[in-house]
Amino acid sequence: MSTESEESIYERVARLEDEIASLKNEIDVIKSALRNKIARYEISQIKGGKDIASIID
Repeated sequence: MSTESEESIYERVARLEDEIASLKNEIDVIKSALRNKIARYEISQIKGGKDIASIID
């Protein structure tokens, strides 16, 4: 059933955990970029004299 060239369950789990960690990091980068974009938009609205409520808490 199993050959040496096949990935063990432990190797597969470890690889998937690494992929999950990488994806979480990418999500954090995207969230940070969106927060920055929202903050820049809010600043431009405030400079334009508009009263806004922040959507970032």
